[in-house]
Amino acid sequence: MSVSRAMGDWLTDTADAAMMITTKMEEAKSAPVRVMRELQAMVAGMVNEVDDITEIVREKRRVERAVSMKRTDGRTRERPPARPDSAARPAVAAIPPSSNTGGKSPKPSAPRASKGGRK
Repeated sequence: MSVSRAMGDWLTDTADAAMMITTKMEEAKSAPVRVMRELQAMVAGMVNEVDDITEIVREKRRVERAVSMKRTDGRTRERPPARPDSAARPAVAAIPPSSNTGGKSPKPSAPRASKGGRK
């Protein structure tokens, strides 16, 4: 799939979602409880769909692992020993949070001396 096709599909999906939300917000003005229940049902359906897809992916991974563990002579290979938990995740250096100031933090301002005026 080309990038332009993927972007076009994404924009179409985004526009459709924005239209649906706008319609639901207008409906919610007259019947908020009904719209809330519709949205809750929609979310519950999405959760069920994600759970089903997750289970399909897990099953495929189990099958792939089982196939990769089979040797050509019919015996199964031994699994490599599990790594300790500390070795499973490499240590990450402490990175300061990014900001929109280009990495420069504002300096505290010093009290300004008055240039005359009221005393």
